[in-house]
This record gives sequence, structure tokens and C-alpha cells, in this order.
Amino acid sequence: MRKKHLQLIIASAMFIMLLLSGCGSSQSSATQQGKNSAASKAASETNQSNTITVMVSGKLNPKDASPIESSTEMCLYEMVYEPLVKYGQGGAIKPALAERWNVSDDGTQYTFHLRKDVKFSDGTNFNADSVVSSAKHWDPSSSSSPLTNVEKLDDYTVKLTFQDNCYPVLIELTYPRPYRIASENSFDSKANFVSMIGTGEWMVESYTPEEEVIMVPNPYYYKEKPNIQKIIIKKVTDNESRIMALQSGEADLSLADLPAESKSIIKSSNKLTTLTTKSTMGFFLILNQENTVFQDQNVRLAVNYALDRNSIVKNIFGGNAVAAKGILPATVPYVTGQNSEGYSYSIDKAKELLAKSGYIDSDGDGIVEKDGTPLSLKLVFQSEEYASWKSICEYLQSAAKELGIDIRLEQRDISAYYDAIWKNRDFDMIIYRTYSDSWNPHGFLRSMFYQSEGDTSVCWYNSQLNQYLDEVIKIQDETARQTKYNQIFKLIDNYAPVIPLCYPNKEYVYNTRLKNVAAAPTTYEGIEWQLIAISK
Repeated sequence: MRKKHLQLIIASAMFIMLLLSGCGSSQSSATQQGKNSAASKAASETNQSNTITVMVSGKLNPKDASPIESSTEMCLYEMVYEPLVKYGQGGAIKPALAERWNVSDDGTQYTFHLRKDVKFSDGTNFNADSVVSSAKHWDPSSSSSPLTNVEKLDDYTVKLTFQDNCYPVLIELTYPRPYRIASENSFDSKANFVSMIGTGEWMVESYTPEEEVIMVPNPYYYKEKPNIQKIIIKKVTDNESRIMALQSGEADLSLADLPAESKSIIKSSNKLTTLTTKSTMGFFLILNQENTVFQDQNVRLAVNYALDRNSIVKNIFGGNAVAAKGILPATVPYVTGQNSEGYSYSIDKAKELLAKSGYIDSDGDGIVEKDGTPLSLKLVFQSEEYASWKSICEYLQSAAKELGIDIRLEQRDISAYYDAIWKNRDFDMIIYRTYSDSWNPHGFLRSMFYQSEGDTSVCWYNSQLNQYLDEVIKIQDETARQTKYNQIFKLIDNYAPVIPLCYPNKEYVYNTRLKNVAAAPTTYEGIEWQLIAISK
């Protein structure tokens, strides 16, 4: 305990030194607004009445924040760039840069009537030419139905034409990328991205790559102005440092995950409080479909039966999560108790399934073997983004041992972790999370399970599932669409290509000096930034 306390003190000291020194990095300007030194002023500004400091854990470099590709924290996209239509509470599609829209009878043409009072943060006007200009950078094949044409009808009217009539089109236009609208000045003459210039309520004043970004209000923003004048977004990858920064007041709010063991610290502090919301995200295990062990359905089912998910919720999350059944939680459209029944905890059933496939502990060492080969698997994880993953994986290791499976834990830095998923598939099992909000269910399912010709699915390929995923996006009737999603979720549930774990609630821990802290409709935006005020 004393060692842990010492580590917390050291972590806090390092974080404060980082705030004060800026780590000696050179300062880069992200917009036309100048090259103020962010790092050297951060500590003093944090306590000013018009500035707040927010912590994140992912990549943080506006130089890579093209509206087309995702290479930095999603909150930056939401704060700077705006879409034609916005994803609202409960999934309702709301006006944004488009005041209203019409859809053709065949469902392939969307006509958007644009606002006439909008400017980009560089002072240039937003109009139909802005949409056409942004569309030149879009990948036409990135939507469920390929985008075939973008046409200017007049200065404030544009028409987008898609190849097929697919129900998710409007939903996909709300995504943080790639369909956000950026100024022509965001790109150089060779179409290379150079700067984040959008119509959103915030703009990048300055930044130090992979350390911090300083956001200030867009002076041309057409809606209500924010109450605060500066947001310092800092990258803090260490869980303990995040807690200590909140305790010391060096940071005001954490968008990044915090370890469950910090709950008592937060609860006992009169300077900290928590905003909790139900999430549309779930944690699960991806199984390497190239591993012959997992090509045996009995093994996949056995691991599902061997997990006490209620224990994960109680002992790791302190009850602030829901034990998983299907891969997606019931907060996601089309998920029901009937199509996502999941698996109950039964170690006897799990052992029976392994034995049925020939896995027996013949030498009495506690590990089952088949044809003389012990059942040993590598489980990969990272804890920079999700502090609970280390504890979850340690539990999985213990649960698997009771089943007779040897699990070797391998913690990686965030870059190597994502390389394992998207590039080299260097894992037997890897913990991952579903997507959130507007990406669920169709976007997440297609991203993980769909396999186009010449490609390999990220998570698992099943020809019947592939067909269902193609069919469901073209169904316009809501009842028929629910029926197809029932087939999709039941297939995933029965076939068991993944191991669902839990659905954690989303928590934002913040300093009580902040008022009006409210969750945004999407976790990608995080907080309704324009509402936040600071107690006097």
C-alpha cells in the first residue's frame, strides 16, 4: 500500500512538471490564430475563471486531424467540424449545417437546404461551394451506399446522390468523419490537409503534438457562445496520473477512463464529482479466426460458459456496468432480450464442451491438452484508454485456469495494440470495445464482421452473416428491418465468434468548480461544452 501511495505521488509530481515545463517540445501553430506557447502557460491558466483543463488518453495532434481520416481524439472533430445533420439524443437526426432536407421517392437522392448565417473560423463564408469542396476529399465508398454525385443546386442547396437506397445514409452523415465540412483553406493546392478549420463552436489556438491542444471559441460561431474562453486538452496516458491531477486541481475533467479502485478517492473528495450515463458500448474478446483452436465452436462456447460476468461487474466495476449477454447492449437499436440471450455461468458445461472436443488433462498439471498439445492462448490488452482492461484480463486468466486453459497475458502500448487488431493479428484473443452511438448497430457490425471481396474481416467471417449484413441496410420497413436484425444477433449469439464481457456505464469525473456539466448525445463529443460554466 505504501509503495502504491509513493507511485501516486511520483505520478502526480511528473504530471505537474509536465504542465509547468511543456517537456521542452517546440510549439506548433494549428490555425491562423497565432503561435502562443501553450505548455508554459497551462498551469497558471488552469485556475483562471475562464479556462478549464481536460484530460484524454488517445492520440492528440491536430496536424493529423483531417476531417477525412481519424488520427486524433474524436472530441476535436466534434468541437471543430460540423456535419450537415447531427446525431441527437436517442438517435434522432437533427439539423446542423443543413436546416432541412428532402429525400427522393427512390431513396437515393438527398437534397439539403443549408443555413445562410455560417462562417468558418477563418472568416470565410459557408455555402454550397463549401460542401462541394469538402466532398472532393471524401471517399465515395466509405458509406453503406456509395456516394455517386454531389451537386450544387444554388448557393445554399446541395444534392447528394447515392447508388442504393440504404437506411443508414443520414446516420452516417452524422459521423465525426469522413463527412464533416471543412474550409477550403484546410487543404493546400495539392489537396493535402494542413489545418483544422471548421464551423464548430471551437477552434485550435495552438498545440504541442501528443501533449496538449489549446481550444478557444470560434469568433464567427453562429449559435450561443460558450461560457468559458479556453479549453486545454491534455494527453495523460497513465491512470494514476489522471487521478492525481484531478485531486490536485491541475485538471478539471477527465474524458479518459479512470481505474475502478479510484472510486473511493473520488467519493471522499469534496472537490470531485461524477457524471454517469448509460453507454451504448460493450467490452468483448475478439478471437483470432485463423487459430485452429477457435475454429472449434465447442471451444468458443466453453469460454463463454466459463465466465462469471456478474463477478466482473461487481468486483471490477463496483456495479457500475451491466453483465453482457449479446455483443451489443440493450441501449442499441434492434437489440432485444430474445435475439441476444447470451450464456449463463456454468463451469461444468464449459468443461463438458471441452471434453467433447477432445481436451483432457491427461498429465494432471491442470491444463487440458489435445493430441499432446496443451491449450495455451495469448490474450493481448492495453490499459491506456480503458483502465479496467488489465483487471478484466487478470480475471479471465484466473477463470480460464479453472477451466484448464492456460492464458498468457501480454500488455502492449496503444500503438502495438491497435497494430495487432488492424494489421498483424498477433494475438489469440484480444480485448476490444464495440463502437458507440451512431455507429451502432450497422456500422460496428459491418466494421467487425463484414468481408468484402479480396479482404479479410477484422473480427470473424461467416458467409450467412455477411449476407444478412448486406441485406439489412437496404430494408426500409422498420418491422422487416427488426426481423433481419433478429437473425443477425441470433446468429452471432449462437455461433459465438466473440466473447461478450460487460457493458460499462460512461463516467466523467470533474472538479466541482464546474457547473452545468452535461453529457453530449454522443460519447465522441463527450460533453456539451457550450453549457459548462465555472463557479465564481
